[in-house]
Amino acid sequence: MSRATITMSASAELTAPAADFIFSYMGELNAAEKQKELVRAAALYILSLLSGRNTGRSGLERPIEIEVSDAEGKITVSFLNHGTPVYLNAAPGRASDADFTARFREAMTGMDSVTVENLGRAGQKIRIETAIGEKARRDRLSAGAPAHEEDQGAAGGVEVRELRPGEEFKLSRLFYSVYEYNYINEAVYYPEKLRALIDAGRLISMVGVSRGGRILGHVGLVKCGETPPVYEAALGLVDPGVKSKGLFGKIFHATMERAAALPMQYCVFDFVTNHDLSQTLISRYGTADMALLVGCQTKATQASLTKLGIGADPEDMDRYTILFSIIPRVAHPFGSEIVLPESIGGEFGFLLKPLALEWSPEPRFSMLPPAGDYSFQYQPGQSAVLFDLFDPGRAAAARLLGEWADLLKNGCRYAAVDAPVGQPGLGQLFDLLTGHGFSVAGFMPYKYSDRLAVRFQASAPARLALDKIKVASDSARKLLELARRRTAAQEKV
Repeated sequence: MSRATITMSASAELTAPAADFIFSYMGELNAAEKQKELVRAAALYILSLLSGRNTGRSGLERPIEIEVSDAEGKITVSFLNHGTPVYLNAAPGRASDADFTARFREAMTGMDSVTVENLGRAGQKIRIETAIGEKARRDRLSAGAPAHEEDQGAAGGVEVRELRPGEEFKLSRLFYSVYEYNYINEAVYYPEKLRALIDAGRLISMVGVSRGGRILGHVGLVKCGETPPVYEAALGLVDPGVKSKGLFGKIFHATMERAAALPMQYCVFDFVTNHDLSQTLISRYGTADMALLVGCQTKATQASLTKLGIGADPEDMDRYTILFSIIPRVAHPFGSEIVLPESIGGEFGFLLKPLALEWSPEPRFSMLPPAGDYSFQYQPGQSAVLFDLFDPGRAAAARLLGEWADLLKNGCRYAAVDAPVGQPGLGQLFDLLTGHGFSVAGFMPYKYSDRLAVRFQASAPARLALDKIKVASDSARKLLELARRRTAAQEKV
């Protein structure tokens, strides 16, 4: 087996030279001129398609990697596309696609197979393969080739409805158009994974669709827990090219109507605080703010406000802050009373009132057990770690702090610790963690159950631009003010 590789930009001027490179590679093989020309024509078509998809977009800066190899009488050409994804197996069969389908089939004449492999954030690999020399198949001229649907314009009205089978690739394309390959949930880049989640009842996908069939916006309900049933309203976005206002609001309203028909303990939300538009919109449905996660996400995974056309991006912000909120769907989603140390309840008790939850002081003699245990989940895409202190104890807390110190040295920038409410010694745990750079972020549903956890957080030095964080509610403003005070106090130490 032999192979050759090149990397090129998605520039139209480079498509022909790249196709010539593939043709030259085949010159060393026992392939007829006709076979070489067929492979070159197919490669040129795919390169032109990728170039056309990325011209004038940020994807133009992303290279295309080409690999040519031969083995066992076959030649394979792979195109690793880091730009706007294409879906060669999507053929909706509309009359408007007939010409494109015919041209694509003609371009793939002589190819035994054309496949597309989604690689998540790594991009997308398009592969053509055909037999050469003596093993060339006589019947390949009659073999069909899959077709790719070209985007339709967003003219005319928009229909808001659930995603239909076969439309998943359009939703993946929408996520790329907004986030490129940086979206935090990698499943959105795999149409087959989205369909599997929907079919399993783990995702309800609401979309806004143009008359031409293009998906312009999306909001999903992701099932997070079974007992009790808990959903998260997530995966919300709108095509930045849509000029009409209010599309996200229409999709979200339809999503909330769909949620109202589901048995549910509560619905979860997180809001990026570089803007407050979604906070204002969703607060009309009765949100209760729970925690402010300061600097928990990298800037790279957030959609650009400039690109979305809703403002300017804060240049002095390295890491973004998330406001975590819920909409209760039952009278007492976390019971009616909990016990907290005065150090936590005194400052953060105001967050419990919208949950119809009272707190009483933890006894002063409540001691943290000597042992304890925890687990943790590292999130490399966010340079963050989440510790689940499921069994709070002095030894476990000491090990946790040591592990966080090691992670800091190795590039981790944010840590969160969830300690379930109701365990003894929470006041001592507060003193121990805050004495080592942690602070209270607020409360979180513990593992999406009917129990609460206190969320502690810590971060490495970074530009957080607390003065640029935008929140819309009184409770969120209180959380932000507490975070600013703690940051100012730490800077004085």
